[in-house]
Amino acid sequence: MGLDKDDAKESLLPVKISDGDIIKEGGGRHDMLFKAYVIITMTWLWTGYTITVRYTRTTVPKDELYAASTVVLMAEAVKCCISLIMLYKENHFRTKEFFSSIRQHYLNAPKELLKMSVPSVAYAFQNNLDFVALSNLDAGLYQVTTQLKVFTTAIFMMLFLGRRFSATRWAAISLLFCGVAAVQLNNVNDTSVERRGSYFVGITAVLATCVTAGFAGVYFEMMLKGGGNTPFWIRNLQMYSCGIVSASIGCLFSEADAIAKRGFFYGYNAKVCAIVAFLSFGGTYISLVMKYLDNLHKSFASAVSIILVVITSYLIFDDVFIGAYFVVGTAIVVFSVMLYNSVPE
Repeated sequence: MGLDKDDAKESLLPVKISDGDIIKEGGGRHDMLFKAYVIITMTWLWTGYTITVRYTRTTVPKDELYAASTVVLMAEAVKCCISLIMLYKENHFRTKEFFSSIRQHYLNAPKELLKMSVPSVAYAFQNNLDFVALSNLDAGLYQVTTQLKVFTTAIFMMLFLGRRFSATRWAAISLLFCGVAAVQLNNVNDTSVERRGSYFVGITAVLATCVTAGFAGVYFEMMLKGGGNTPFWIRNLQMYSCGIVSASIGCLFSEADAIAKRGFFYGYNAKVCAIVAFLSFGGTYISLVMKYLDNLHKSFASAVSIILVVITSYLIFDDVFIGAYFVVGTAIVVFSVMLYNSVPE
Protein backbone atom coordinates (compact mmCIF):
# COMPACT_ATOMS: atom_id res chain seq x y z
CA MET A 1 0.00 0.00 0.00
CA GLY A 2 1.37 3.46 -0.91
CA LEU A 3 2.72 5.34 -3.88
CA ASP A 4 6.24 5.89 -5.10
CA LYS A 5 7.89 9.30 -5.24
CA ASP A 6 7.08 9.91 -8.89
CA ASP A 7 3.38 9.38 -8.19
CA ALA A 8 3.59 11.71 -5.20
CA LYS A 9 4.87 14.56 -7.35
CA GLU A 10 1.56 14.62 -9.21
CA SER A 11 -0.47 15.28 -6.06
CA LEU A 12 -1.04 18.54 -4.20
CA LEU A 13 -0.11 16.78 -0.99
CA PRO A 14 2.72 14.21 -1.13
CA VAL A 15 1.26 10.82 -0.41
CA LYS A 16 3.61 8.11 0.78
CA ILE A 17 7.36 8.47 0.61
CA SER A 18 9.73 6.22 2.46
CA ASP A 19 11.51 7.73 5.45
CA GLY A 20 14.83 6.49 4.14
CA ASP A 21 14.40 8.54 0.98
CA ILE A 22 13.32 11.77 2.59
CA ILE A 23 14.29 12.10 6.22
CA LYS A 24 18.00 11.43 5.93
CA GLU A 25 20.28 14.35 5.27
CA GLY A 26 22.22 14.53 2.05
CA GLY A 27 19.56 13.05 -0.20
CA GLY A 28 19.33 13.55 -3.92
CA ARG A 29 18.17 16.60 -5.81
CA HIS A 30 14.58 15.36 -5.82
CA ASP A 31 14.64 15.01 -2.03
CA MET A 32 15.89 18.57 -1.60
CA LEU A 33 13.23 19.89 -3.97
CA PHE A 34 10.57 17.99 -2.05
CA LYS A 35 11.73 19.45 1.28
CA ALA A 36 11.86 22.93 -0.21
CA TYR A 37 8.35 22.48 -1.65
CA VAL A 38 6.88 21.43 1.70
CA ILE A 39 8.58 24.15 3.74
CA ILE A 40 7.87 26.96 1.25
CA THR A 41 4.23 25.94 0.88
CA MET A 42 3.75 25.80 4.65
CA THR A 43 5.34 29.25 5.03
CA TRP A 44 3.10 30.71 2.32
CA LEU A 45 -0.04 29.17 3.82
CA TRP A 46 0.64 30.48 7.32
CA THR A 47 1.53 33.92 6.00
CA GLY A 48 -1.74 34.03 4.06
CA TYR A 49 -3.65 32.82 7.11
CA THR A 50 -2.22 35.49 9.41
CA ILE A 51 -2.79 38.33 6.94
CA THR A 52 -6.36 37.24 6.17
CA VAL A 53 -7.24 36.93 9.86
CA ARG A 54 -5.76 40.37 10.53
CA TYR A 55 -7.70 41.87 7.64
CA THR A 56 -11.05 40.38 8.65
CA ARG A 57 -10.66 41.21 12.35
CA THR A 58 -9.72 44.86 11.73
CA THR A 59 -11.97 45.87 8.83
CA VAL A 60 -15.28 44.30 9.85
CA PRO A 61 -17.52 45.96 12.48
CA LYS A 62 -17.42 44.10 15.77
CA ASP A 63 -21.12 43.24 15.71
CA GLU A 64 -20.68 41.62 12.29
CA LEU A 65 -17.61 39.55 13.14
CA TYR A 66 -17.59 35.77 12.84
CA ALA A 67 -16.95 33.64 15.92
CA ALA A 68 -13.26 32.69 15.88
CA SER A 69 -13.92 29.38 17.66
CA THR A 70 -16.18 28.24 14.81
CA VAL A 71 -13.36 28.83 12.32
CA VAL A 72 -11.05 26.60 14.36
CA LEU A 73 -13.72 23.89 14.50
CA MET A 74 -14.38 24.11 10.76
CA ALA A 75 -10.64 23.89 10.05
CA GLU A 76 -10.32 20.71 12.13
CA ALA A 77 -13.26 19.19 10.23
CA VAL A 78 -11.71 20.12 6.87
CA LYS A 79 -8.37 18.62 7.95
CA CYS A 80 -10.18 15.38 8.73
CA CYS A 81 -11.71 15.44 5.24
CA ILE A 82 -8.28 16.08 3.67
CA SER A 83 -6.83 13.14 5.60
CA LEU A 84 -9.66 10.86 4.45
CA ILE A 85 -9.24 11.92 0.82
CA MET A 86 -5.47 11.36 0.93
CA LEU A 87 -5.94 8.00 2.65
CA TYR A 88 -8.35 7.01 -0.13
CA LYS A 89 -5.76 8.06 -2.70
CA GLU A 90 -3.06 6.17 -0.81
CA ASN A 91 -5.20 3.05 -1.18
CA HIS A 92 -5.34 3.62 -4.96
CA PHE A 93 -9.02 4.67 -4.71
CA ARG A 94 -9.99 1.12 -3.74
CA THR A 95 -12.98 1.51 -1.47
CA LYS A 96 -12.60 -1.88 0.20
CA GLU A 97 -8.97 -1.25 1.18
CA PHE A 98 -9.85 2.26 2.29
CA PHE A 99 -12.53 1.13 4.75
CA SER A 100 -10.37 -1.78 5.86
CA SER A 101 -7.58 0.64 6.76
CA ILE A 102 -9.96 2.87 8.71
CA ARG A 103 -11.44 -0.10 10.54
CA GLN A 104 -8.05 -1.62 11.39
CA HIS A 105 -6.04 1.46 12.31
CA TYR A 106 -8.73 3.89 13.51
CA LEU A 107 -11.96 2.29 14.70
CA ASN A 108 -10.31 -0.82 16.18
CA ALA A 109 -7.33 1.04 17.65
CA PRO A 110 -8.69 3.14 20.55
CA LYS A 111 -5.30 3.11 22.31
CA GLU A 112 -3.66 4.75 19.30
CA LEU A 113 -6.41 7.36 19.21
CA LEU A 114 -5.84 8.00 22.91
CA LYS A 115 -2.13 8.52 22.26
CA MET A 116 -2.92 11.19 19.68
CA SER A 117 -5.19 12.97 22.15
CA VAL A 118 -2.08 13.96 24.14
CA PRO A 119 -0.83 16.72 21.79
CA SER A 120 -4.40 17.88 21.19
CA VAL A 121 -4.97 18.38 24.93
CA ALA A 122 -1.53 19.98 25.22
CA TYR A 123 -2.32 22.52 22.49
CA ALA A 124 -5.66 23.35 24.15
CA PHE A 125 -3.85 23.83 27.48
CA GLN A 126 -1.30 26.04 25.73
CA ASN A 127 -4.03 28.32 24.35
CA ASN A 128 -5.37 28.90 27.86
CA LEU A 129 -1.88 29.60 29.19
CA ASP A 130 -1.45 32.25 26.49
CA PHE A 131 -4.45 34.15 27.84
CA VAL A 132 -3.06 33.95 31.39
CA ALA A 133 0.33 35.23 30.23
CA LEU A 134 -1.12 38.11 28.22
CA SER A 135 -3.25 39.13 31.20
CA ASN A 136 -0.20 39.47 33.44
CA LEU A 137 2.64 40.63 31.16
CA ASP A 138 3.16 43.53 28.80
CA ALA A 139 3.20 42.72 25.08
CA GLY A 140 6.94 43.20 24.60
CA LEU A 141 7.98 40.81 27.36
CA TYR A 142 5.39 38.28 26.22
CA GLN A 143 6.57 38.41 22.58
CA VAL A 144 10.20 37.86 23.56
CA THR A 145 9.75 35.14 26.17
CA THR A 146 7.42 33.04 24.02
CA GLN A 147 10.27 32.59 21.55
CA LEU A 148 11.97 30.38 24.15
CA LYS A 149 9.87 27.55 22.69
CA VAL A 150 12.58 27.00 20.07
CA PHE A 151 14.89 25.87 22.90
CA THR A 152 12.28 23.63 24.53
CA THR A 153 11.58 22.10 21.13
CA ALA A 154 15.27 21.26 20.65
CA ILE A 155 15.49 19.80 24.17
CA PHE A 156 12.42 17.59 23.67
CA MET A 157 13.85 16.44 20.33
CA MET A 158 16.94 15.27 22.20
CA LEU A 159 14.86 13.51 24.86
CA PHE A 160 12.19 11.90 22.66
CA LEU A 161 13.90 11.46 19.30
CA GLY A 162 17.51 10.98 20.36
CA ARG A 163 18.66 13.97 18.32
CA ARG A 164 22.03 15.57 18.93
CA PHE A 165 22.92 19.08 17.80
CA SER A 166 26.37 20.43 17.06
CA ALA A 167 27.63 23.66 18.60
CA THR A 168 27.00 25.36 15.25
CA ARG A 169 23.36 24.33 15.24
CA TRP A 170 22.89 25.41 18.84
CA ALA A 171 24.32 28.78 17.83
CA ALA A 172 21.84 28.93 14.93
CA ILE A 173 18.96 28.10 17.29
CA SER A 174 20.08 30.84 19.69
CA LEU A 175 20.34 33.34 16.84
CA LEU A 176 16.85 32.36 15.67
CA PHE A 177 15.50 33.18 19.13
CA CYS A 178 17.20 36.59 19.10
CA GLY A 179 16.14 37.37 15.53
CA VAL A 180 12.47 36.50 15.98
CA ALA A 181 12.35 38.34 19.30
CA ALA A 182 13.71 41.47 17.59
CA VAL A 183 11.20 41.19 14.74
CA GLN A 184 8.34 40.75 17.22
CA LEU A 185 9.48 43.81 19.18
CA ASN A 186 9.37 45.92 16.00
CA ASN A 187 5.74 46.94 16.47
CA VAL A 188 5.41 46.78 20.25
CA ASN A 189 4.20 50.12 21.56
CA ASP A 190 6.94 51.86 23.52
CA THR A 191 4.53 53.80 25.70
CA SER A 192 4.25 52.40 29.16
CA VAL A 193 1.11 50.40 29.78
CA GLU A 194 -0.20 49.72 33.23
CA ARG A 195 0.31 46.06 33.90
CA ARG A 196 -2.33 44.33 35.94
CA GLY A 197 -1.93 41.00 37.64
CA SER A 198 1.09 39.08 38.78
CA TYR A 199 4.47 39.22 37.05
CA PHE A 200 5.36 35.82 38.53
CA VAL A 201 2.13 34.27 37.25
CA GLY A 202 2.73 35.73 33.79
CA ILE A 203 6.30 34.47 33.51
CA THR A 204 5.28 31.06 34.84
CA ALA A 205 2.49 30.86 32.26
CA VAL A 206 4.86 31.81 29.43
CA LEU A 207 7.44 29.22 30.48
CA ALA A 208 4.69 26.60 30.77
CA THR A 209 3.49 27.61 27.30
CA CYS A 210 6.97 27.11 25.85
CA VAL A 211 7.33 23.71 27.50
CA THR A 212 3.85 22.64 26.38
CA ALA A 213 4.41 23.82 22.80
CA GLY A 214 7.77 22.06 22.55
CA PHE A 215 6.40 18.86 24.05
CA ALA A 216 3.27 18.74 21.89
CA GLY A 217 5.15 19.37 18.65
CA VAL A 218 7.88 16.81 19.30
CA TYR A 219 5.40 14.23 20.60
CA PHE A 220 3.40 14.58 17.38
CA GLU A 221 6.59 14.25 15.33
CA MET A 222 7.54 11.13 17.30
CA MET A 223 4.15 9.56 16.63
CA LEU A 224 4.35 10.36 12.91
CA LYS A 225 7.86 8.98 12.49
CA GLY A 226 7.79 6.08 14.92
CA GLY A 227 4.12 5.21 15.18
CA GLY A 228 4.49 1.59 14.11
CA ASN A 229 2.48 0.45 11.10
CA THR A 230 -0.20 3.14 11.43
CA PRO A 231 -0.46 4.99 8.09
CA PHE A 232 0.54 8.65 8.02
CA TRP A 233 -2.93 9.88 7.08
CA ILE A 234 -4.55 7.78 9.81
CA ARG A 235 -2.25 9.50 12.33
CA ASN A 236 -3.45 12.83 11.01
CA LEU A 237 -7.07 11.68 11.20
CA GLN A 238 -6.55 10.67 14.83
CA MET A 239 -4.99 14.03 15.65
CA TYR A 240 -7.67 16.07 13.92
CA SER A 241 -10.49 14.01 15.42
CA CYS A 242 -9.19 14.96 18.84
CA GLY A 243 -8.91 18.52 17.54
CA ILE A 244 -12.62 18.52 16.68
CA VAL A 245 -13.44 17.57 20.27
CA SER A 246 -11.15 20.29 21.67
CA ALA A 247 -12.50 22.90 19.24
CA SER A 248 -16.10 21.95 20.05
CA ILE A 249 -15.39 22.44 23.74
CA GLY A 250 -13.85 25.80 22.86
CA CYS A 251 -17.05 26.82 21.06
CA LEU A 252 -19.18 25.83 24.05
CA PHE A 253 -17.11 27.61 26.67
CA SER A 254 -16.02 30.75 24.81
CA GLU A 255 -18.78 31.77 22.40
CA ALA A 256 -21.76 29.50 23.02
CA ASP A 257 -24.21 32.37 23.66
CA ALA A 258 -23.19 34.28 20.52
CA ILE A 259 -23.37 31.14 18.37
CA ALA A 260 -26.80 30.22 19.75
CA LYS A 261 -28.10 33.74 19.17
CA ARG A 262 -26.64 34.52 15.74
CA GLY A 263 -25.92 31.09 14.27
CA PHE A 264 -22.78 29.04 13.71
CA PHE A 265 -21.94 30.59 10.33
CA TYR A 266 -22.77 34.19 11.21
CA GLY A 267 -20.32 36.60 9.55
CA TYR A 268 -18.96 34.01 7.14
CA ASN A 269 -17.99 35.17 3.65
CA ALA A 270 -15.35 34.33 1.03
CA LYS A 271 -12.55 35.78 3.19
CA VAL A 272 -13.56 33.71 6.21
CA CYS A 273 -13.72 30.61 4.02
CA ALA A 274 -10.20 31.48 2.87
CA ILE A 275 -9.10 31.57 6.53
CA VAL A 276 -10.54 28.08 7.03
CA ALA A 277 -8.70 26.89 3.91
CA PHE A 278 -5.39 28.46 4.97
CA LEU A 279 -5.71 27.02 8.47
CA SER A 280 -6.69 23.56 7.19
CA PHE A 281 -3.98 23.14 4.56
CA GLY A 282 -1.45 24.92 6.76
CA GLY A 283 -2.05 22.42 9.55
CA THR A 284 -1.78 19.53 7.11
CA TYR A 285 1.53 20.80 5.78
CA ILE A 286 2.84 21.15 9.32
CA SER A 287 2.35 17.41 9.74
CA LEU A 288 4.24 16.86 6.47
CA VAL A 289 7.11 19.01 7.74
CA MET A 290 7.21 17.02 10.97
CA LYS A 291 7.11 13.72 9.11
CA TYR A 292 9.71 14.43 6.44
CA LEU A 293 11.80 17.12 8.17
CA ASP A 294 11.44 18.06 11.85
CA ASN A 295 10.10 20.55 14.37
CA LEU A 296 13.09 22.87 14.15
CA HIS A 297 12.62 23.27 10.41
CA LYS A 298 9.05 24.25 11.29
CA SER A 299 10.40 26.82 13.75
CA PHE A 300 12.69 28.33 11.12
CA ALA A 301 9.83 28.39 8.60
CA SER A 302 7.59 30.09 11.17
CA ALA A 303 10.26 32.75 11.68
CA VAL A 304 10.34 33.45 7.94
CA SER A 305 6.54 33.58 7.94
CA ILE A 306 6.57 36.21 10.71
CA ILE A 307 8.91 38.37 8.61
CA LEU A 308 6.70 37.99 5.53
CA VAL A 309 3.64 38.90 7.58
CA VAL A 310 5.28 42.13 8.78
CA ILE A 311 6.33 43.10 5.24
CA THR A 312 2.90 42.31 3.78
CA SER A 313 1.13 44.09 6.63
CA TYR A 314 3.31 47.15 6.04
CA LEU A 315 2.08 47.26 2.44
CA ILE A 316 -1.58 46.67 3.31
CA PHE A 317 -2.23 48.21 6.72
CA ASP A 318 -1.46 51.65 8.12
CA ASP A 319 -0.42 50.71 11.64
CA VAL A 320 2.70 48.65 10.87
CA PHE A 321 6.12 50.25 11.20
CA ILE A 322 9.37 48.77 9.90
CA GLY A 323 12.26 49.97 12.02
CA ALA A 324 15.72 48.98 13.16
CA TYR A 325 14.44 46.05 15.24
CA PHE A 326 12.85 44.50 12.16
CA VAL A 327 15.85 45.03 9.87
CA VAL A 328 18.33 43.63 12.39
CA GLY A 329 16.00 40.79 13.39
CA THR A 330 15.41 39.78 9.78
CA ALA A 331 19.14 39.72 9.07
CA ILE A 332 19.73 37.55 12.14
CA VAL A 333 16.93 35.13 11.16
CA VAL A 334 18.25 34.77 7.60
CA PHE A 335 21.77 34.18 8.91
CA SER A 336 20.52 31.62 11.45
CA VAL A 337 18.71 29.68 8.70
CA MET A 338 21.87 29.61 6.58
CA LEU A 339 24.01 28.65 9.58
CA TYR A 340 21.67 25.83 10.66
CA ASN A 341 21.69 24.28 7.20
CA SER A 342 25.42 24.78 6.62
CA VAL A 343 26.42 21.78 8.73
CA PRO A 344 25.38 18.11 8.44
CA GLU A 345 23.10 16.46 10.99
